[in-house]
Amino acid sequence: MAEVVSEFFTVVWVDMVPPDTLAELVPYLLSVFVSVALVSGVFRVVGRLAEAIMDYRRF
Repeated sequence: MAEVVSEFFTVVWVDMVPPDTLAELVPYLLSVFVSVALVSGVFRVVGRLAEAIMDYRRF
């Protein structure tokens, strides 16, 4: 699991080193939340496409 988290942070260009000050924390958290939202959105789209393909094969 640690490798997956490390790879995720590498893909979204976020350092694994936590920020030292509040001025560094806000952009860090913002980039993490945006990247998690984008990844979940991509999985949602892929899931909907797979669901549409499965429903199409029934008819």
